[in-house]
Amino acid sequence: MRKKFTINFMLMWIILLGLLAVAAGCKKKGVSLSPEDLGSDKEIYQKAKKRIKRDPARARLLFKEIMHLYPDSIYARRAKIGIADSYFKQKDASSLIMAATEYQEYVSLYPNSPDAVYAKFQVAMCYFKQMKKAGRDQTNTVLTRSALESMIKMYPDTKEAEQAKKMIENTWQRLATHYYLIGVSNYRLKAYKGAITRFKQVIDDYPGFKKNDRLFYFTGKCYFAMKDYDSAISFFQKIINSFPKSKYVKKAGKMIRKITDIKSTKPQKEKLEKMKDKKIKSKSDKK
Repeated sequence: MRKKFTINFMLMWIILLGLLAVAAGCKKKGVSLSPEDLGSDKEIYQKAKKRIKRDPARARLLFKEIMHLYPDSIYARRAKIGIADSYFKQKDASSLIMAATEYQEYVSLYPNSPDAVYAKFQVAMCYFKQMKKAGRDQTNTVLTRSALESMIKMYPDTKEAEQAKKMIENTWQRLATHYYLIGVSNYRLKAYKGAITRFKQVIDDYPGFKKNDRLFYFTGKCYFAMKDYDSAISFFQKIINSFPKSKYVKKAGKMIRKITDIKSTKPQKEKLEKMKDKKIKSKSDKK
């Protein structure tokens, strides 16, 4: 009897140790068996905020626990932002997409919340972080600009709106550079009509392009190659008039002189050609 009791006692002790080990393991992973194990909503939130930089995935679990255990708490609302921030901290493309979704959901749920301005701005930042250099795919540049414009429309009188305006300028310059580089590439391939189409796109859609002196120079070169000398001169003259300190001023001047020489020698060449034709004709008539 005593032996049987000893065996049962040992079995109970082993089971108890096992349960304690499971509980310890759950706590280690940031998952609790009950609200009492994790603490109050504020305590869980503070733990998550401390961990978000070094371990965003673990912080995210804690934010989700707040929303699950304390759905009506003010910290549940803040936890929604925390979840978005945890994705944003991971920086990879898929995480940034998740972050943008979470931020936008927060704005949709709580548009008048003090954190809504931040969340709306962060939607744009998710796309901004994924923008590629000019010459490559500009989808995220367009999405960034659209998100920033939406943010300014919703929250115009904020410091974030002022920052958004500066960022929009960045996206405009990047898109203008993108189309300009495509035009230059076409010019080098001697696809002059295609190059002019891209250059005109920049001129019409992005008048504040910071490299307009280069843009006008290559546009003029395209027209020169196509022997449209009047159009070429107009673009070279724009450089001289509008960008007197540009390195392209001298190049534009040379091109204007070259066109002037061509135009002045053209009548002489035509005259010589006519004289040759007359001689050939008179010789044939004598025969």
